[in-house]
Amino acid sequence: MQIRPVSSTPYNFQPSFRSNSRIVTNKDGNIVYRNTTNFFRPDLNWKELGKFIIEKYNNSGKVNIICYACSDGSEPMSFAMLLNENLGEKSEKFLPIYAKDIDDTIIYMANSEYVNMDYSDFEEINKFTNGNFGKYFKKPMGGIGIEYNYPVRINPELKKMINFSVADITEDVNNIPSQNTIVFCRNFWPYIKSGSDREKLINNLALKLKNNCTIVTGRYDDTVNLHQLLKEKGFKTIKGLPNVYESKQ
Repeated sequence: MQIRPVSSTPYNFQPSFRSNSRIVTNKDGNIVYRNTTNFFRPDLNWKELGKFIIEKYNNSGKVNIICYACSDGSEPMSFAMLLNENLGEKSEKFLPIYAKDIDDTIIYMANSEYVNMDYSDFEEINKFTNGNFGKYFKKPMGGIGIEYNYPVRINPELKKMINFSVADITEDVNNIPSQNTIVFCRNFWPYIKSGSDREKLINNLALKLKNNCTIVTGRYDDTVNLHQLLKEKGFKTIKGLPNVYESKQ
C-alpha cells in the first residue's frame, strides 16, 4: 500500500541526503514519495544516539529495532555499524534490525549484495567506524565516485545484521513489540495523506509502545509539526538528542 501525500505537503523541501535519490510518482506525474537516503544522515547526532541507546538498554534483554521507510538500507546499516563498533559481540541483543519499506522495488534492491554510495558516504562510514570501512564493505578497485553514486559490495557480516521486508507502518504498527523496542520512523510523515491519518498513526504508536521504548524521527518530519504531536501523545524529548523520543511508560 502506498502512503500518498496531500497537495499541501511542502515538496519544495529538498533533503540533503541523497546517495539514493529514487523518486516515485503516480500516473499523473505527481510525487508519491522519495527513496532519498544516505549513510549516517546528518539530521541525527549519531554518536550521542549510540551512547544513549547503549546506556538506556544496558540492563535489558533482547531489544527490538524496527526501521520503517528504510529505503535501500543505508540507515539501518548505519545503526548496525554504530552498535557493532561500540559493543562488539554484545550488540547481538539488538540484532537483527528489522528494516521495512512500502516499496517492493527498493526492498528488492536492499536485499541485493550491493548498495549505492558516493564519496561522502565513504567518509561518513569511516568517521563513525574508526576508519573500518573495509570491515563492512568491499571498496571498488576503481574507488568511489565524488559526484556520482557507485555500487559497493556489502560484506556478509553486515548483511546478516539486517532483515528486510515490505511493510506499511500504518498496518504493521500492530506487530510492533510493546517493550524494549526502538522504532525508526524517519522522514516520511509528510507523505501521509492527511493530518488525521498522521494523528491516528501517532496514537497507535503511543498505545503500542509501552515499556522502555524509543522513537527516532527526522528533520523532514518537522514540516508537519511531528515534534509537537509526539509530545501531545506523551512521548518525551531527550536533552541534546533532537528527533529522539522516549515512550511515557
